[in-house]
Amino acid sequence: MPSAVGVIVLYAVALLLPGGLLGALAGLRGWTLPAAAPLLTYAIAGLAGPLCAAMGIGWSAATFAIVTILVGAVGFGARWLVRRRWPPPERPPTGPDWSRTAHAGVAVAVLVALGFGIAAVLGGIGKLSAIPQDWDAVYHAAGIRYIAETGDASLYGMSHTNWFEGNIESYYPNAYHLVATAVYQMSGAPIPTVLNAHTVLIPGLAALVLAAMVHRFGGRPVLAAATALAVVAITPFYDLLWRGPLLPFATGVALTPLVAVLVRELLDDRRIRPGAAVALVAALAGYLALHPAILVGAILFVLPMLVQRWWGAGRQAAREFGVLVAVGVVAAAASGVLVAGVLSTGGNTEKLDRPAESGAAQAVGEWLVFGHGIDTIQLRLAAIMLLGLVGAARLGGLRWVIGSGLVFGVLFVLTAASTDPTARAIASIWWDDSWRFVGLAALPMAVLIGNGVAEVQRFAAKLIGNRRFVGLATAAAVLLVFVLGTRMLYLERDQQRMTRNTGDDGPAVTWLEVQGMYAIAQIVPPGARVMNDRGDGSAWMYPLTGVKPVAGHYDELRIGPAATVLAARFNQYLRDPEVRAAVAELDIHYVQLDRGFLRSWAARQPGLTDLPGQPWLRVVYSNPDVVLYEIVPVPS
Repeated sequence: MPSAVGVIVLYAVALLLPGGLLGALAGLRGWTLPAAAPLLTYAIAGLAGPLCAAMGIGWSAATFAIVTILVGAVGFGARWLVRRRWPPPERPPTGPDWSRTAHAGVAVAVLVALGFGIAAVLGGIGKLSAIPQDWDAVYHAAGIRYIAETGDASLYGMSHTNWFEGNIESYYPNAYHLVATAVYQMSGAPIPTVLNAHTVLIPGLAALVLAAMVHRFGGRPVLAAATALAVVAITPFYDLLWRGPLLPFATGVALTPLVAVLVRELLDDRRIRPGAAVALVAALAGYLALHPAILVGAILFVLPMLVQRWWGAGRQAAREFGVLVAVGVVAAAASGVLVAGVLSTGGNTEKLDRPAESGAAQAVGEWLVFGHGIDTIQLRLAAIMLLGLVGAARLGGLRWVIGSGLVFGVLFVLTAASTDPTARAIASIWWDDSWRFVGLAALPMAVLIGNGVAEVQRFAAKLIGNRRFVGLATAAAVLLVFVLGTRMLYLERDQQRMTRNTGDDGPAVTWLEVQGMYAIAQIVPPGARVMNDRGDGSAWMYPLTGVKPVAGHYDELRIGPAATVLAARFNQYLRDPEVRAAVAELDIHYVQLDRGFLRSWAARQPGLTDLPGQPWLRVVYSNPDVVLYEIVPVPS
């Protein structure tokens, strides 16, 4: 098994290589290519997985490698044929003409941002093998093991870890899980390590993408560097990484600004380049394959850019609008199976009706000073962002990010403070969750913070004298002051937030419970299903050991009739024939109970109370945090 560093590097390669190959064949260059590579990788996996399932081909690391080779071969052949028949037009520049020193400086800033992001996440969770303790993590972990064990890459397969009775088909996009499965199989690392190896990369991914966006829209190097550093300092972005954690969604958030880059890559050529169209089609598919709400968020993110571009453009705007509609139609056709999956959720999901978290004034304050969900604020970032707003005129082609920030900020305030049915209906696309909006708002706000730093540098350089050496020196000095002046990019604060994700003492899973699960896996026969409590964290038995539980997730909505009966009346096994029939139907011979509960208000399910001392149960394993009973025959 590779070291922690080895798993992180392997995951980075898995994200960059397949999509990087497709992006290079599509003609992406410069900063755009590495920034777009992860999203294109998710497009490849997200489209190929369901296709392989339909063809009866099992998904594995080898399958992913073969798919990548096929994509490269087809892309190379198509590129050769197109170029042979239609010589490529002269390409416009893909950004300002930065010097080599400037490119190197921004690259260093992105690497520093990556390091701070890794330090924030890893410093909070303690170790790469830590088990994420919140709601969504066990579902993502179970999905990875399910795909690795079965090879089933269909859009409904991994939901069978929890919804395995009857004909219930619960759609969830699985591009994230398909790539993670390949890394899991190649590395041999435990699934929590695989989850965390990706999580530590997400802040750095956002830094790279924002730097690429700044370059593509004509920003100065110091703006790109400061923006990359700013995004890894904003605490609401990390709230997507511990709360849930919302790993596919958070990945999509980090990649959201790419939509603006690729739209401009397509529209800036007078003659539409097929490669640029392919890249945008794949990107839209990648967003959808990660999370449907991310695709909607990407559209909202890019709308202000299109408004700025098309303002007073007349026929050019009409032409470009037609091009984007055509690309959208092609993307929808190419992603037909994903679109069908999204549409199928209409009757399968329950309406969420979250209460308002705060008043409107408080929500606005939390948004503008980065204080949502925490009793302290990031006033230094807010002050620098104010400078960026004052100097917004110098953002030039990036002025539209103010509009993107307003869109997500207003959605956050509406979701956090309003009970209006219309606002709730709009927010339902994002599960009526204000935390997601404030995480999205962090992206344009990072650009404004970067602009504040850049304005300070511009003023300092002008004051000293605008010579090349002075520009480099003041840029380096201002960036250093920014890092130090924000308490090392609020590293300690962000680490503190990430501590809420993990811990050897639960709440969902303790270290003793983990030890118990591995010991129990040596007792329970392969394929047998274990009765367990839906709220106590025992669902982790499947991701960790492969033992199948009755409750594969904390979610009890739409579970099957046998599981429902057992949750309510399992302790009436001796006198209730319906319970015995359900036990036989699910082939249950063992019962596992864990001490800790995910939520402080949770209690033992009614059917699992009063089990100690029952004559039909025999303890076969126990430690202070977990007990395993075997169902034994008793005289009638």
